[in-house]
Amino acid sequence: MKLIGSNGHDAPKPKKKKRTDSAPKPLSPRGRVTLIAILAVAAVLLAGAAAGMVYVQQVDTIFPNVTVDGIEIGGLTLSQTAEKLAENGYGDLSGRSVSVRLPADYTLTVTAEEVCSETPVADIALMAWDACKGGSSIEAAMTYLRCATVGMALESNKVLTVDAAAVRAAVENAAREVRLALLDSDLTIGEDSIRVVKGAQGVAVDTEAITAMIVEAFQTGNYATFTYEAEIQPSTELDIDRIYDTVYQESIDARYDAEKDEIVPEINGISFDKAEALRLWKAAGYGDEVQIPLILTKPELTAEALGELLFRDCLAEKTTYLWGSDSNRINNVTKAAGSINGIILAPGEEFSYNPTLGERTAANGYLLAGAYNDGEVVQEYGGGICQVSSTLYYCSLYANLQITARTCHWFPVGYLPAGMDATVSWGGPEFKFVNDRDYPVKIVAWVDASAYSVTVQLWGTDVDGSYVEMTYGTWQFFDDEWTEVALGYKAATYRNVYDSDGNLISRRQESTSAYHYHEDEIQWPPEAHKGDEPEPTETPEPTETPEETEPPEPTETPEETETPEPTETPEETETPEPTETPEVTETPEPVETPEPTEPVGGEEP
Repeated sequence: MKLIGSNGHDAPKPKKKKRTDSAPKPLSPRGRVTLIAILAVAAVLLAGAAAGMVYVQQVDTIFPNVTVDGIEIGGLTLSQTAEKLAENGYGDLSGRSVSVRLPADYTLTVTAEEVCSETPVADIALMAWDACKGGSSIEAAMTYLRCATVGMALESNKVLTVDAAAVRAAVENAAREVRLALLDSDLTIGEDSIRVVKGAQGVAVDTEAITAMIVEAFQTGNYATFTYEAEIQPSTELDIDRIYDTVYQESIDARYDAEKDEIVPEINGISFDKAEALRLWKAAGYGDEVQIPLILTKPELTAEALGELLFRDCLAEKTTYLWGSDSNRINNVTKAAGSINGIILAPGEEFSYNPTLGERTAANGYLLAGAYNDGEVVQEYGGGICQVSSTLYYCSLYANLQITARTCHWFPVGYLPAGMDATVSWGGPEFKFVNDRDYPVKIVAWVDASAYSVTVQLWGTDVDGSYVEMTYGTWQFFDDEWTEVALGYKAATYRNVYDSDGNLISRRQESTSAYHYHEDEIQWPPEAHKGDEPEPTETPEPTETPEETEPPEPTETPEETETPEPTETPEETETPEPTETPEVTETPEPVETPEPTEPVGGEEP
């Protein structure tokens, strides 16, 4: 095949290039400058990208140009984002309601605040944050670049949750009102009788259908007014069961609502004799008015009576003193007393000391003060709060409440008798008791700085005049090796319950407590320090070792000194004082029990 040129002649053959094996020519000075410039720009770009990734990771706000459901949130922190969403109505259920028109011109309106909950604004804000900052550093940087240039539009996908049970309760109450309203022209409920005209109409209300209608309306956001068409059937027969269900009301005692600090009034019971009503109906002619006698039942406890009973009696009171306490310890005792002051325990409710006070930290206002820890006196935040828990424990015993958790101190305390203290520490040990009385119990506590004292009172209702006396006995315990060396003493406490006439109802052992002497108070013999292995043949055999398995039962109550009247008493008027505990003397004291010289109270793990 030949190549033909454009002029029709043979095209000239291309000349072959000469092959050379010479090396590439070096870059000219101008080329080298250009290459260096390119590399410098690349380095700057890489450094800029790295710096950008670091910057993006340090940004503590939503990236710029970010929206949620059209709301601009760029440049806001998490908390600011949540606030802006709230300002735009997120999480606000007010103004949303569903209404249903029922027979007898009755309209049921259910609000979203009563039966609904919505995705919290904090969760939506966190979703936006994760959309910006989620992923790796490179991904976050790319997201930031995208937001800065073209923006990012997010959808909250918030969810409205409807409490169907709450809706159903509102519907059932409305159905009852409808039945009453429908029969109002033919049925009248008086103070002592029902008057009904023979031949009155009845109505059947499908509460499940109405409930489903309202739930669906909330879920779809259709906040309109619906109409429910009930099936109404005329009848000349007396629907005795329907009328009974309409008017029946069980009597309910008045009760105390501790959360709202108010008395819920009593409800009178209403019923009637079905057989007698049917007899009267059959004896009446068509169109006649039949009067059915009502049976009214008064509850046992009215609001007025409950108001006179609540917190009427001081069940127990104890004042302990803060002598020798520094300002830090008094601060801690004051905070602890304030934390329990005013707490009300309903019947059957359990009180727990640690959760009530919260963790004792500097951030929570507690200061360093003396406390017992692992058998030593140390400085801890909250040192001294055990004096409040111990005083409360003392009162709960004398108020005859059930103790569910209590631990004694490692060392003796000087502000209460042996066996009457209760140590606590964050994470344990704990102090708990249950209000097992018939009425609520209120804790009142305060510190009198001028008297250097803390006072705890338990107020409730003394229904039978019974009272408690606490007795105790103590005995020393000894070293296993040096059996003549007393390491501390134990105390057995007994709860004695008497009726109002002073007759013993019950007596049981409350607890056994063990208290250790401080190391400098233990009297070791000289030979105990001569070596680690004392000669067992040199140790005298004890002739009388106290039996610790059966502590002596005291027969007499320890005498307590008079507690001065507090200067700040709760706002109660004409409150009868609790029955005084008989004072007895000759309380058995522990043998050679030294008074503690270190700060008392505090927390002990």
